[in-house]
Amino acid sequence: MASSNNTGNNEELTPSVEETLLNESGSIARVKSFSWIWFINKERIHDINPVQCGKWMFFFSPFKTALMDDIVGTAVLDGVVVEAKYSNPETLIAAGSKQGVCCFYLNGNDRESHKRVLSYMLENGLIRKTKTGKLYNISFKFDTETYAGKYKGSGFSGKIQLADFVDLETGEFI
Repeated sequence: MASSNNTGNNEELTPSVEETLLNESGSIARVKSFSWIWFINKERIHDINPVQCGKWMFFFSPFKTALMDDIVGTAVLDGVVVEAKYSNPETLIAAGSKQGVCCFYLNGNDRESHKRVLSYMLENGLIRKTKTGKLYNISFKFDTETYAGKYKGSGFSGKIQLADFVDLETGEFI
């Protein structure tokens, strides 16, 4: 178990970080912090380009999180992504939040990775549908857009969208 940069008497003021290794080689870890639960492939983390990095996201209820570790952990263990995280449900519930977010990270310029992640999300029912059964046209979001404060409520619309890969009516790849 790892812990954050606790020093001296400030230990109780600094949130702890718990790390659990998930495979024999120790290359895949589950890291739990106050805000997030991360799954990381340490051997492949350098495959992520900080300039191209972004995420496909889905939102969930903090009261329906029984399968989150399985869904997110399996994505990393099976090589769908190198890194993924979801909001810590304990923190969401304590704060009275009604919604958490899960992020699957990849390089925005890697079309095959987009297909792999979207296929995984579709197979696991992680992309919501409209009342008519059509998939919502979710967007890929670059980390640079997040850092710049661009959010859906402020008019954000991603340059890369689900419809670039999938027929929203049928769910089939184009």
